[in-house]
Amino acid sequence: MKLYPALFAAISVLLPACAWADAAPPARIELRPDAPACKTPKAKPPKFGVDVANDMPTKIKADFNGDGWCDYALAVPYPRTSQMNSYRLDQLMALGKADGWEPVFNGKKGWELDANGYEHQTWPTDRIDLTDIRLLFPTRSGAPFVLGLYTGDPGEGKRNMGENCYQYQSVHRWDDKVGTFRKTDDATRNAVLDYFYSTIDKPCSAKK
Repeated sequence: MKLYPALFAAISVLLPACAWADAAPPARIELRPDAPACKTPKAKPPKFGVDVANDMPTKIKADFNGDGWCDYALAVPYPRTSQMNSYRLDQLMALGKADGWEPVFNGKKGWELDANGYEHQTWPTDRIDLTDIRLLFPTRSGAPFVLGLYTGDPGEGKRNMGENCYQYQSVHRWDDKVGTFRKTDDATRNAVLDYFYSTIDKPCSAKK
């Protein structure tokens, strides 16, 4: 089982005030060096209809929504061949609770979110690929920042910057109200990625 312990040094990141128009005062994102422990529900892992033979899923155990319970997900690569499938988030992930597992989307269908104005670009529901994600946890309680979530958009996930060097492009965080990940605003994205590439890893430009 693949775990994502987020081995990071603590740091405070100041969001730039000029990153978006009519922005609220800049807030601090304080990140911790490790993943907080999460409690595993006393229930068997949920079963999903993933084609194990062709899609090669990897199991993930992590607290995606920051409630202290371990959630369960399958990371399936975005289709690379005609034999592979793409999946909705509710086919790949369930939220851990004291008495078992709860569905994502707050029990709704993905198309219901789209119909209610929650566009896929901000609140992804399908074509989900969790294989390259990296979690950055806040110092205080709360959902982690998810780097590298891919949803079919070439501007998301990890991108080849040249010479086979890949770099994170997007940052998401769990939205309890909608029951799925939400793409962060540009200021938060930039602050989180700046932290990652100044503290955890080097950007591709510094590796050449």
